[in-house]
Amino acid sequence: MSQIDGPFETPVNPYSASTATVDSKVKHNSKLPRLLDGVERIAIVLLYSFFLSRMFGAYWQTGNIGNLVMLVTESVLVGFVLCRKATNDLSLRFGDWFLAFAATCLPLLAVPQIAQSQWPTWNGIAVLLTFAGLIVQVLSKFTLGRRFGVVAANRGICIAGPYRWVRHPIYMGYLISHIGFCMLSPAVWNLALFATLYALKIPRILAEERLLSQDAKYRDYQKIVRYRLVPGVF
Repeated sequence: MSQIDGPFETPVNPYSASTATVDSKVKHNSKLPRLLDGVERIAIVLLYSFFLSRMFGAYWQTGNIGNLVMLVTESVLVGFVLCRKATNDLSLRFGDWFLAFAATCLPLLAVPQIAQSQWPTWNGIAVLLTFAGLIVQVLSKFTLGRRFGVVAANRGICIAGPYRWVRHPIYMGYLISHIGFCMLSPAVWNLALFATLYALKIPRILAEERLLSQDAKYRDYQKIVRYRLVPGVF
C-alpha cells in the first residue's frame, strides 16, 4: 500500500518542495532526448535526399544493379526512422552521435563506377553478394521494425530472426553489400571510404552495446548470442 490507513494525519515531508523541484528538472530534461530524436530524423531525410539524387542518376546512366540495390536498402532504413518508436533512453554522448552520423554519412559518399569489370564471373559474384547483403539487411530491419534508429538508444530488445545469428545483423548485411558494391565499383576512393567506415563501425557497435547492456534483458541476450558482427570472428 502507498499510504497508512487509519485516523492518522499524513506527516509533512520537509523535503517535498526540493523533491518537486528535482522532479520538475527531470521532466524538463526528459524532453531533450525527444527533441534530439526529431533532429536525427530530419538529418537522415536530408542525407538520404542527397544520396537518392546521386544513386538514381548513376543507375539511370549505367544500369548498374549495385546502385539500385543501395537505393532500395536505404529507402527501407529511412522509412523505419520516420515511423519508429520514441524513446527517452537515447545516448546524449557527443562521441556516440559522431560515430553514428559518421558511419551513416560515409556510405553516401561512395562513387558509382560507370565502367563495369570485363570479367562476367567477377560481376556475378559481386551482384550475388550485394543481393545477399540486401536480403540480410531487409530481413533484419523488418524484424527490428519501429525500434530501428541511428544513434545508440534502447527502443526494446530484439532477439528474433537474424538477431539469433549475430547481435547486429543489419551491419552484417551492410558489410556483405558493401563488399559487393566495391567489387562493382572498385575505385580507390570507395575502398578507402569503406575501410574508414568499418574503422568507425566497431566503436559504434561498442557504444550501442554500452547503452543496451544497461538492460538486463540485453545482458542475457549477449550470453546467448556471442558474436556482434561476423559469426566466429567478432
